[in-house]
Amino acid sequence: MKKIVLLLSIAAILASCGMNNGTSYTITGTVKGADTGLVFLQKMDSTGWTTLDSAKIKNGEFVFKGKVTTPDRYNIVVKGKDMPFPFFLENGDIRLVVHADSTGLLEVAGSANHDLFKQYTARNDSINKLVNALDPLYVKADSLKDTLTLNTLNNRMDAYDAAMKTLVVDFVKSHGKSAVSPYLVIRNSYRFELPELDSIYGKLDTTLNGSFYYQAVKKRVAILKRVQVGQPAIDFALNDTTGKPLPLSTLKGKILLVDFWASWCGPCRAENPNVVHAYAAFHKKGFDVLGVSFDKKREKWIQAIKSDHLTWNHVSDLKFWGNAAGKLYGINSIPSNILLDKDQKIIARNLRGPALLSKLTELLGTPEKEVVKKAPKKK
Repeated sequence: MKKIVLLLSIAAILASCGMNNGTSYTITGTVKGADTGLVFLQKMDSTGWTTLDSAKIKNGEFVFKGKVTTPDRYNIVVKGKDMPFPFFLENGDIRLVVHADSTGLLEVAGSANHDLFKQYTARNDSINKLVNALDPLYVKADSLKDTLTLNTLNNRMDAYDAAMKTLVVDFVKSHGKSAVSPYLVIRNSYRFELPELDSIYGKLDTTLNGSFYYQAVKKRVAILKRVQVGQPAIDFALNDTTGKPLPLSTLKGKILLVDFWASWCGPCRAENPNVVHAYAAFHKKGFDVLGVSFDKKREKWIQAIKSDHLTWNHVSDLKFWGNAAGKLYGINSIPSNILLDKDQKIIARNLRGPALLSKLTELLGTPEKEVVKKAPKKK
């Protein structure tokens, strides 16, 4: 597929997308929809969004002053409004227009990093429009059971996904000193396996070390290195469906698929019949599955297990994307899985459908003869 190239025309922007030449910042803001009140300046850290400063709104205007050692993504929050207004802050004179009335828009001037982000967003949005246009076509093809059209649509979706991925890679290659780059990398990190992510991380300038998002990329690279093929599995213990802790290490002795999923995840539910089929075909030959759910509500988790005929062990801490096992293994998209050998060494990652069956055949021989070819249908 032809690569999509991010067109950024002005060389001056390239030179200024690292640290601003100023030694401090002044944020002058106008709030549309609030003549009085409070605004807060927030920054992301390991605990979440943290308020750094506050300012009064007088006649619809506010001012923040300070300095940053590294440009980064910040939020403006208007008290009483649920919506945060994100922007890239750097030293210099920044002008904001906060539409806190109905549109929820934020206008930013004076931030070279934010200018770069807007140019990236415009290109990314153009691809997203193509992706969104596929939705009604998917619905129609699915209702007609038109597999040929569905396959064509899937190929188009893969091409759009590849285009988004290329957009990020090309941006980082051209703008490794920009605070926008680590933000885009971590936001799109689910698209990259370790070799690519490590390569991209190497293109980020070390002057961004103070950026939360730079540190997040660094941490993710370290986690993925720890859970690559050939590494020993990291033990964890989450509660099973009865509320009893079930350590991963107690399941040694079989080829084990650690399957990360959730009841609310459509692609996970679509993949479940394939896992059911693999389990039926190879369980008697030494294959087992441990389902690790990213659910929040126990009743929906239990119902999905029953509906999808998932007859193996299941665990969850019901913390959604905060799932402890998911964090250990760097899981930020589902469905995802890790295949372990009998000694719980990682031997494969993200095997689905035919790929899972092929790997199990390689490891355990031919499947059970009495297993039906079709996986059970959902009730």
